[in-house]
Amino acid sequence: MPYRHTQRGTWIILLCLLLAALNAAIVWRSGQWPPAVALVVLIAVAIVFSSLTIAVSEGELRWHFGPGFWTYRLALDDIEKIAIVRNQWWNGFGIRMAAGFRLYNVSGLDAVELRLKSKEIRRIGTDDPQGLAAALKSPGQKL
Repeated sequence: MPYRHTQRGTWIILLCLLLAALNAAIVWRSGQWPPAVALVVLIAVAIVFSSLTIAVSEGELRWHFGPGFWTYRLALDDIEKIAIVRNQWWNGFGIRMAAGFRLYNVSGLDAVELRLKSKEIRRIGTDDPQGLAAALKSPGQKL
């Protein structure tokens, strides 16, 4: 079942742009340019983590952040178990290595957890966990 969904990272964009505006005001008022590096970094983070697009196609799960500078790929055959989970707020956003799993998330706490045959665990954040889990489900997988 083909599936494609994009979730916007509204809070990340707003926070980064707010901090960038604050940083720009500090640079302007102080006349010091070294803090401008933070301005560039904040804008770059806002662009990269502006969204998370997830696609499930024939035999493969793909996801990328923002404009898609890099894409993550996972063969559906590598997935042993699928579960809908809720992350804790302290797990954060972006690409995170938490205790026992790797998280890819731009907004919210809902995610689909993928237990791989290699015993690794990936959590893909989404505002459509039921839709993603259903798209990933195949006859040999448990939901």
